[in-house]
Amino acid sequence: MSTDNRTFWILDTVSNPGAVIETVPAGTPSKWRFFKGKSLVSEFPTGATVKFSEDFPKQRKLFDFVANTLSLLIVSKKVRDLLDAVGVEGCEYMPIGVRDHKDKLVGPDYFIVHPLGGEDGVDLEKSVYDKDPFDEKQIHVVRKLVLKKEEISPNARLFRLKPLMRDYVVDQTVAEALQKSGVTGFRLLAADGWNGSYMNLE
Repeated sequence: MSTDNRTFWILDTVSNPGAVIETVPAGTPSKWRFFKGKSLVSEFPTGATVKFSEDFPKQRKLFDFVANTLSLLIVSKKVRDLLDAVGVEGCEYMPIGVRDHKDKLVGPDYFIVHPLGGEDGVDLEKSVYDKDPFDEKQIHVVRKLVLKKEEISPNARLFRLKPLMRDYVVDQTVAEALQKSGVTGFRLLAADGWNGSYMNLE
């Protein structure tokens, strides 16, 4: 019986010490729609910008991955180019500018990465979790994530798992590329056995 030996990582951009975004750009689709895996790029406004949160006045550094409270993946052009280079497919890239606390444009070439669809791959019998009270197909709180790697598409490089559409997973190819490229503002947490936390180092 063959075993799937691929390694997957949860992409943590939440715990970095840089600037934090708390609101979506004006004129964008409703926030909940970003977690359905359906195309939004045709509805996304041109010239969209986001701004550093006033709730984090001391966090002013702009990293390649931008921390946010929206469960979105906000990245620099450097990250987008890297994802293209390693063959990431099935993602939309919505251009945004990033403004600092004084409303100065400090990041003109940033993107919201929006993976389409979603992968099966959560072992719902072995994982430990609380269901979302409003949507039983979604996991509200992960306590221990166990993967069924054989259910994940061989071509999946950056994706979301269907019951966990607010979290982002990368394969070993993307993980190694990120680590070697010098991009900033991310950590990689082993997906198998993940306890659902971004804030605590293991």
